[in-house]
Amino acid sequence: MGLAPLTFSGISQYSSDFQTILQRVTTIASFPLNQLKNEQSDITVKRQLTSELSSSVKLLGERITNLKDVAANRAVSASSSNTSKLTVDAVNTDILTTYNVTDVTSTAKAASETSAVSYANSALTQVSASGSLRLKVGTSDYNFTLDSDKNNLLGLRDKINTLGAGVTASILTVDGTTNYLSITANTAGAKALELREDPSGVNTNLLTSVNQGSNLDFKLNGVAVTRTSNQVNDLIPGVTFSIKQTTSALETLSIGLTSDRSKLSGAISGFIDAYNNVQNKVTAQVGKTAGLLSGDYLVREAQDILRKASSFSLGEGLVKNWSDLGVTFSQAGEVKFALNDFNSLNEAKLRDSFSFFKATTGLGSLADATDGFSEDVTGLAQIQLAQYDRTDSRLSERISNLEERINLLRTTYQQKLQAADALLGRFESQRSIISASIEGLNLVLFGKRNG
Repeated sequence: MGLAPLTFSGISQYSSDFQTILQRVTTIASFPLNQLKNEQSDITVKRQLTSELSSSVKLLGERITNLKDVAANRAVSASSSNTSKLTVDAVNTDILTTYNVTDVTSTAKAASETSAVSYANSALTQVSASGSLRLKVGTSDYNFTLDSDKNNLLGLRDKINTLGAGVTASILTVDGTTNYLSITANTAGAKALELREDPSGVNTNLLTSVNQGSNLDFKLNGVAVTRTSNQVNDLIPGVTFSIKQTTSALETLSIGLTSDRSKLSGAISGFIDAYNNVQNKVTAQVGKTAGLLSGDYLVREAQDILRKASSFSLGEGLVKNWSDLGVTFSQAGEVKFALNDFNSLNEAKLRDSFSFFKATTGLGSLADATDGFSEDVTGLAQIQLAQYDRTDSRLSERISNLEERINLLRTTYQQKLQAADALLGRFESQRSIISASIEGLNLVLFGKRNG
């Protein structure tokens, strides 16, 4: 609602004084209103600070979870010895080993055939003398009959596409008088693709037989494998790879699963960035220059999460503390990462570092604490934000009510002061009239003006 504009117009010589009185009444009445507005402003700032703190803690939790996941998979990275012939598409395993792919004799492709002869007109040229046809897709047969008005390329194409045979028929037009029927399997794999005219009689195949499709055939560690797709995701646990080309007789394609320390160092760097972000948010709310969240329990909770993360250690193993990984915490709480020291870790320490970040017994267990802080519905920060919203709503209501009362008070005072001003104005007018009459009498009686 807000306060109405403050205006006072008078006719007496005291109108400016009445304006001052009205302004003073408003100022005194506005003291509690301004206090409420200041409280509301503080609530807005607190809400923003809490939201920012919650977001930073949430990010820290996500980075801890990432560390946990990288450790669970032992930072496994997959590589191919020849990416032009084999690519690794996805990896989610903790197995460190090498697989050999050999004897890739064929790759998977879809069967695709065209009509053996061309047709002059797609809508008029007859395609079957009998009108009776059989489409063969792999081991499945689809018998159908073309009506006389549909016995053309257009009718044949449309009929095939309604059979649900897993193929797509289309018409290829080379020029205005040369049209071919094209039938392509919707999925790759070796399968027979035929279109028989008069299957009970002459049984003529109307299609070519030059591209019947093929399976992917290869050997994995000497074991023969056949698949209908070039992407394989059900052979090596947690690994999806694609074979793109055949190999020569003595050629070997290797899939290497090794620990990639750059995955772990990247996850550690991400954690440190998030940690420092939370630390900066907390530092801004403590000490002599603390912000509006000074003393808030959420700040203490965030400090506790930071303390647990920075002081985390294991009782055994080659990696017991952060310092064993090249990570140090300063007196001010800032974290630094000596990447060169990390890259100098031997393989034994690298293997042990995965235990440091495990979900249950390692740093990964702190992910639950960050969830409890910043979870979108039941987290501590969300509960506090909801409380701020309720407080803001109550303050808005009180401010609105108080503004209404102040406006009413000002209106009442303004009416009274205007009445007083009008009365004084009449008195001043009457005084002027009387003074003028006296001056007139003096002039008549004495021939001169007073004074």
